[in-house]
Amino acid sequence: MKKYLILFALISPFFFISCDVDGSEMSDDELIEAIIDSENKILISNSDLPSPAISSINFEMPNDFIDEASLAPELGYEIEMKSFDFIKLELDYEREDELYFTTEGRKLNRSKGKKKKWKRKGPCFKFEYPLSYVMPDNSTITGNDRKEVCIAIKKWYEININIRVKPQLIFPLTILMLDDDKNVVKKELQSHAELRSAMDSCKYDKNKD
Repeated sequence: MKKYLILFALISPFFFISCDVDGSEMSDDELIEAIIDSENKILISNSDLPSPAISSINFEMPNDFIDEASLAPELGYEIEMKSFDFIKLELDYEREDELYFTTEGRKLNRSKGKKKKWKRKGPCFKFEYPLSYVMPDNSTITGNDRKEVCIAIKKWYEININIRVKPQLIFPLTILMLDDDKNVVKKELQSHAELRSAMDSCKYDKNKD
């Protein structure tokens, strides 16, 4: 009996240490929220991302491109995507496909049904469709949602492979927002400056639900 007590005394510290380590590990959901909340994120270049993260992005989103990547030290990476490699369309503002990775490059996945937490950047409004862009050859592309517009613009650049001039969004346009009572309201914008102002006003307010 004494032999078993000694053995238990020897292994029990390791048992409790193991439990403490396992219990202290953050779930993917918790780690994503910690990355979002981090005030120490720093912008990094695509080349600074771990190779497993790059491979995951190339496999899951082969037709999209990294717009901005940032590192929350000791937590992980936050990556925003865009539709084109050489331009960023205003409609990319509506994208809600931010990607999160551990510092080693493992993709973090939200639990099914997990509500997304507000980021420091929008979106806090949606565009009302149809929307139109004027292309560099003065032709017009119109679509009934972001995907339709982006597909049409991609096809245009595939034909005009030597042109890298950004298309121009046509104003006026209308955005849909929520008022203080959570009712959908419309706001007409007359210029790109007004659109930029609306985007800037969507910065996350920690004191706002």
